[in-house]
Amino acid sequence: MHAVVELHELLGELIKRHRAQRMDQRELAARIGCSQRTLTRIEQGHPVNSETLFTALAVLGQLDAFIELADEKVRAAGHLPERKRSQLHDRGLDNDF
Repeated sequence: MHAVVELHELLGELIKRHRAQRMDQRELAARIGCSQRTLTRIEQGHPVNSETLFTALAVLGQLDAFIELADEKVRAAGHLPERKRSQLHDRGLDNDF
């Protein structure tokens, strides 16, 4: 769980730094369609709706780098099965309780 908290904090700091060079919180909040309080929460590293987070990154021109990274990760995992079968199913156990 610590990695998730750290990611929120890193993304919040990235958004804050890029936003501060171009506009105030009120303007960015209006552009991404959230309240100024929500933007403050993002910048402080608190979890928010992923659509709001990705929209903030897009407005600030930072989303493409994350998309490229995700594409690389998917390509690197191409040899892995798309889905792992349930061990309960493999043992002939049902989950009908």
